Amino acid sequence: MIGLLGISHKTASLDIRGQYTFLTEEIQPFYEEVQQATDITDMVVLSTCNRTEIYFSQSKYPSKKAFELVLEQLNQFKKLENSHAEYFYRKKDEDVARHLFEVIAGFDSMVIGEDQIIGQVKDAYLFCTKANMTDAVLMRLFQKSFEAGKRVRTETAIKVGATSVSAAAVEVCNNLVDDLSQKKVLLIGAGDTAGIALQSLMKKGVTDFSVSNRTLENAELLAKRYNGKVIPFEYYPNHLSLFDIVMVVTSSPTYLIDKEMVETSAEKRNGKPQLFIDLSVPRNIEEQAGTIPGIRLFGVDDLKQNIAENTEKRLVAVESARPIIDEMVAEFCDWYASRSLRPAIKAIKANLQRVNQEELNGYKKIDSEEVQRQVDEYTNHLTQRYARILIKNLKEITDNGRDAESLRVINELFKVNE
Repeated sequence: MIGLLGISHKTASLDIRGQYTFLTEEIQPFYEEVQQATDITDMVVLSTCNRTEIYFSQSKYPSKKAFELVLEQLNQFKKLENSHAEYFYRKKDEDVARHLFEVIAGFDSMVIGEDQIIGQVKDAYLFCTKANMTDAVLMRLFQKSFEAGKRVRTETAIKVGATSVSAAAVEVCNNLVDDLSQKKVLLIGAGDTAGIALQSLMKKGVTDFSVSNRTLENAELLAKRYNGKVIPFEYYPNHLSLFDIVMVVTSSPTYLIDKEMVETSAEKRNGKPQLFIDLSVPRNIEEQAGTIPGIRLFGVDDLKQNIAENTEKRLVAVESARPIIDEMVAEFCDWYASRSLRPAIKAIKANLQRVNQEELNGYKKIDSEEVQRQVDEYTNHLTQRYARILIKNLKEITDNGRDAESLRVINELFKVNE
């Protein structure tokens, strides 16, 4: 079976989800503990801010028992006394494929259609594959999911408009200023959301930007990626007036920019307008700063209407994308079901070849090499012909391996030892 044990923003609060988040360096030790305790040897662990999902492939346990074992090992690894079992969803086989394909297509994200999940799933899959944690089934499952995600994004309108806060902020900038590509931008913060915001700005043509962050190394890495400049964190208040747009996205619990700083900046700019975007929760820019003449301030709540309008458009696109998901799930399930026929097909061929060889032994007394060759060719041809007929009938009778009872009878008929 293919199994999925998961917890997400749809089933649990951030406090609960946070207890099950995996750092990259924790994934392999967790896998090794599961392998040692359960003999489940094939796994992919996906961990993001919105979800932790454990995909696994196994044939040793009934599905219910397998889920219990994986959850038990998860709680042991995280040293949690409460199993939080009620917050986890459990899926198997076809439902796993459908869920994963919808996740990577962006259906299951807080922001419908967002692209960040693609990289997160690929990183998880590649890490686990390089660590020899995956089998052919999981490899095929995830490769098919990437194909599904690509098709949904290229064949539907699921990417229409900005639905992430950072992308919406860039759209606001583009709408409020003349020729965004000529503006100077200061980005305070260097995390994932800051990186996405900067990437969106670059797509709009912004080239003159600086990054400031409490951890200098992170600011340098982000700035270097896009050929930007760095302002040491302790100096950014003195440089505010140099920028047309200031975007703040950090996890600071207090204001990084207060009204007094913005007043000073406005004076130095002699009435030249300045736009401030605060993507932080809680606020990192004092709200009163937006009352200063020449200053425009937008916070997360101000961007929600923009996001909501585009989300409605993408919800329509989700429905048009479902046939693509259905098609991709069916393709994977056909392949997965056909794997169960392999032992029977192997047994059919082996039995026919054995009978063929036994019967041929009775003709070894023939002196003519030519006659012996012709007999060999005829019997081999007959064996292959019957094998093809039996295999064709086998696939039809078992619905390509889906009919478990028919498959059991056939396995018994040909003495297949699973």
